[in-house]
Amino acid sequence: MSSTHTHHPLSRRHLLGLGAGGALAAAMPSPLQAQRPPAPNWQTRKKPVKNIIFMVSDGMGMGAFTLAEMMRQHKGLGESHWRKLWNTEGVRRATCMTHSADGWVTDSAAAGSAWGCGEHINNGAVNFTPDELTPEPILVTAKNLGKATGLVSTARITHATPASFIANVPKRDLEDDIATQLLDRKVDIALGGGAKHFPDELLAKHPNLYVARSRDELNRLTLSNGRLLGLFNKGHCHYELDRPDTMPSLTDMTRSALARLERADSGFVLQIEGGRIDHAAHDNDAAGMIFDQIEFDEAVGAVVDWIGDRDDTLLIVTADHATANPGLTFYAKTGKRSFNTMSKASRSFEWIFDEYKKTDRTIDSFVATIERGTSIRLSDTEIDTLRRAAFEKQPIDAFDIANGSAMTLGALLANHTGVAFLSPNHTADFVEVTAIGPGSESLPGFIDNIHLYPMMLAALGVNAPN
Repeated sequence: MSSTHTHHPLSRRHLLGLGAGGALAAAMPSPLQAQRPPAPNWQTRKKPVKNIIFMVSDGMGMGAFTLAEMMRQHKGLGESHWRKLWNTEGVRRATCMTHSADGWVTDSAAAGSAWGCGEHINNGAVNFTPDELTPEPILVTAKNLGKATGLVSTARITHATPASFIANVPKRDLEDDIATQLLDRKVDIALGGGAKHFPDELLAKHPNLYVARSRDELNRLTLSNGRLLGLFNKGHCHYELDRPDTMPSLTDMTRSALARLERADSGFVLQIEGGRIDHAAHDNDAAGMIFDQIEFDEAVGAVVDWIGDRDDTLLIVTADHATANPGLTFYAKTGKRSFNTMSKASRSFEWIFDEYKKTDRTIDSFVATIERGTSIRLSDTEIDTLRRAAFEKQPIDAFDIANGSAMTLGALLANHTGVAFLSPNHTADFVEVTAIGPGSESLPGFIDNIHLYPMMLAALGVNAPN
């Protein structure tokens, strides 16, 4: 089949949204170009795969992976499904660069776009190149090939990572526009948060669209004949630690998407994202991050079970970047005791801050709410540090960006849990890529993130653009 790299026209308003900064960046060559590994020689398949499933643990560096693996062992859950894949016959693994067009440290929009269109994009843009081109996203290509398409995320379904497979916008925060494109480009099933970006007047333009807003509605509508949109919260879905029974888990959404898409005779392309792993790491919230990573791994297990002994499906499991580089840093028995303390956490930082706002907003009520969520009682010295950071807005950390209520709370809890973070930001770390199934055979040991796009195209029987 011929190559594909269609460029979509955008409105003048969208182009103006790029701004002078984008135009300047477009004129600058990437300083990272010489660092890239050579592109793999993907062999276009004469018999294309039927399905592609692309799974993203957003913000997961090896620190987050390791901590989740440790927690699984601590809870008696055994090794992770992802780790089990590494010992499965036919699995290929790679280490992957994560940079964007304009720097070593990427954001999710640029990283997702590297997969979605095969080009390095400036941070903040979605499939919108530095020279203002709009390459065709992978789900649009899949739809043109007759495939069904799907997006699943615990973040807003209009957020950067799901958007990177379907949308073209100069700024990732144009989520109303992303919602419109998602529906106009006829994604068959999209499940996640982000209801605020799908007003009734937009939904009314798509009469063959079913909308589920709870776990029960999702179960009831999964096998509907029309397209299915799941909107389970106004913003992001809740962290796994806080998730009510009425909200489907990532594994629930994954199974529903597979049940819906497997009925497509011509197959499907599906992206599944554990989006809130990244958010918890930004907050230096170790427990929130760990338990969302464990839930992401349960979704991996559901996908592996669905694939079974099929020989027509390519599975890719990876991360877009690392966030905050967490790790257990206490030695020997102290480390064991502190990790046991970590395991007793029952709520995320998001829940703690939301619950605190319902109180009289004193330092005592803040400390009590923290204890409710973490089972940790801060010392008098730690309480004084928290008061100065959260109430008096004093800088506590010599590293300027590590100041703030959430980061200070994360650092104080590290005294008890042993899990410390580098910063509240993404990092330039390489990430893991695991792939199995037809089309993964030529995966080399070290790749650039843009190399996964032509890998998917070749698996679909499409020649990658030059």
